[in-house]
Amino acid sequence: MKTEEPYIYDGLGFPVRLDQVDMVLIDGEWLPKIDIQAVADKAILALGAQEQRLTGNQLKFIRSYFSMALRQFAETVVNESHTAVSKWEKFGDDITNMDINIEKIIRLYIFEHISEVNADKGKHFLEQYKGLRNISLVKTAPKNLVLAL
Repeated sequence: MKTEEPYIYDGLGFPVRLDQVDMVLIDGEWLPKIDIQAVADKAILALGAQEQRLTGNQLKFIRSYFSMALRQFAETVVNESHTAVSKWEKFGDDITNMDINIEKIIRLYIFEHISEVNADKGKHFLEQYKGLRNISLVKTAPKNLVLAL
């Protein structure tokens, strides 16, 4: 085994920088030894709070994280057509052209639903909501989402 710092993980559909990742040698290849669910759980919170606008791949991850079909996400979260959500997701690694208010609704949805599932995170909802209100949402795509495991 060895430890790699930093390690760029692309398994969520967008780059995530992980610090101090244990690596395991399997068939001559060094692979990360990580709990993918833990990475996804931290990533969903980080996406809700990041200062940069969401990319298409990040939006797709958010929808997938909550196990929602395009139509369900469109109707229940953003009140838009499923074709609009599909179009936003096709932006890939680029920021979407969705209205800033729709993006804020998505971020609030993240915080609200994570708070419902985990009581410990629930107490931080108001704090994160206030942070979201003050976020300028920079119009440049993030290079990597940084998570501390």
